[in-house]
Amino acid sequence: MSTKTILHWSGLRPLVGSKLPARVCIRPWSAMHLTWPVLIFPLGIMLIGQIFAKLSGIIIESGGTILNIYSLCSYICLLSRGFLWIIIIRRMRLVFAYPVMSINYILVLIVSRFFFHEEILSANLIGAGLITAGVILIGFGERQTRKAA
Repeated sequence: MSTKTILHWSGLRPLVGSKLPARVCIRPWSAMHLTWPVLIFPLGIMLIGQIFAKLSGIIIESGGTILNIYSLCSYICLLSRGFLWIIIIRRMRLVFAYPVMSINYILVLIVSRFFFHEEILSANLIGAGLITAGVILIGFGERQTRKAA
């Protein structure tokens, strides 16, 4: 990976007197250029953190301590996602990024059914459908915004 690519992804600017071209430093990656790859990573971290939180709750319920390996892993995942989220919203339109993060509700629904064998009610499925429809509509709106710009 070249220096240009690394700076493009990270948004870092070189120190004064650096030999890197100025255009590499000034141009941040566009909001839509890396939308799904950038948003899928914090979604995954958040989902894993919530799985660890559920496992921690199971251990606590069975008489374990509140600080167990699963709770610590959950805190690490959710804290990491928080730092990553700050970086993302600096570069991406919040009106687009935040609703996309609601996909996590659907992922939790799926994981809770298959991993924890929890019951899914029809209201849960309707809610998941509404979330999906909302995210799709926001995606279309964002596409229209890009075409207008």
